[in-house]
This record gives sequence, structure tokens and C-alpha cells, in this order.
Amino acid sequence: MTKNLSAGHFIAVAAVALIGLTPLQSAHAASVIYQDLTPTGILPSPGSITRNFASGSGAGNITFEIQGYLSLDGSNCCTDTFSFYNGSDLLFQGAFNLGGGGSNVILADPNGATYSVVDFGFYNGGLLNVSIPVNFTAGNHVLTFDYSGSPQGLGDEGWGLNSITVEGVAAVPEPETYAMLLAGLGLLGFMASRRKIATA
Repeated sequence: MTKNLSAGHFIAVAAVALIGLTPLQSAHAASVIYQDLTPTGILPSPGSITRNFASGSGAGNITFEIQGYLSLDGSNCCTDTFSFYNGSDLLFQGAFNLGGGGSNVILADPNGATYSVVDFGFYNGGLLNVSIPVNFTAGNHVLTFDYSGSPQGLGDEGWGLNSITVEGVAAVPEPETYAMLLAGLGLLGFMASRRKIATA
């Protein structure tokens, strides 16, 4: 004997399956949750830019590339200091020779970042590549990239963000989102059953 399932029954089964899978979403391994591969072009130093994203709670990684233009200085008479924050937390700070001479010096690195510096020669700029392991709390995040030092003008030096990739646990929808989904599915089921009764 076969039994025909109404649209309401089908929707109820789908909703129960969706709720049952919710814990699995938060257990996923880290994946790309934010990426911007469009270079900003030259920005003045001092100066800063921000990037925003949301994540779930768990381990992740932030990788980015800073472009030094012309004569961005390392540690010397005209030091330019790069700082990177997640919210108010300083994750990485240093001075790097990106075409302006001076030494590469790390001033803060609480998370054990890996980095590499390529100097293209005096007044030819350079590249700073950084990868930082992080433990995200669930919610919205604001990343700040900041250069400080004596202003020398874009005719002398500048910097830019070439790319950024954030890996982590995707943000899980709030319980209210599921409540609205279930209410909508319930309403669809009710309407389908009413339509069936009306046509009978």
C-alpha cells in the first residue's frame, strides 16, 4: 500500500533535515570566507584601509600581500611602520625595506606569522607577503592595514594592498533565521493543505 505525501508533509520533513544538519555546518574545517584579489593601487603613507567580513568561531588564517611603491622605508632615519589589526588586536607590526633602504624589523608578532620581503632595489618598491594563524570569535571582524611614519608624499613613497585571503569557519546563521525559515515552511505547508481541502 502506498501513501501519498502532501506538500505540507514534504516541507516538514525538509525542515527537520535542515535543523538536523545545522550542527554539522559549524564543525566544518577552515575554508575561504573572504577574499579580495583586486590591488588598491598606491596609497599615501601615513594612511590606513579596512576590510570587513563575518566568521564562525574557530581556527583560521589571514594571508595578504603589501606592495611598496618607490622608496617605502625599513628601519632607518625615515622608518615607515606597518601595523595589522583584527578589531583592536594588533596581530603584526614591523618596518620593511620596500625600496627605501633600512633593515627589516619585526615589532610585534603575537601569533607567530610567517612573512617574506622582496626589495626590488632603491626607489623601485618591493613586496611584503604575510600569513598569520588566528583564532576567530564568531561575528563580524574589521581588519585594519596601517602605515605610519613621516609623510613624504606619493612622489617619494607609497603602499597598497595587493590581495587578501581569509580562511576560517563560515558564519552560522542566527537561530532567528531558522525560526523565520521554519515559519515560512509551515505557512507553505498550511496553504498547500488548505488548497487540497478546497479542491476536494
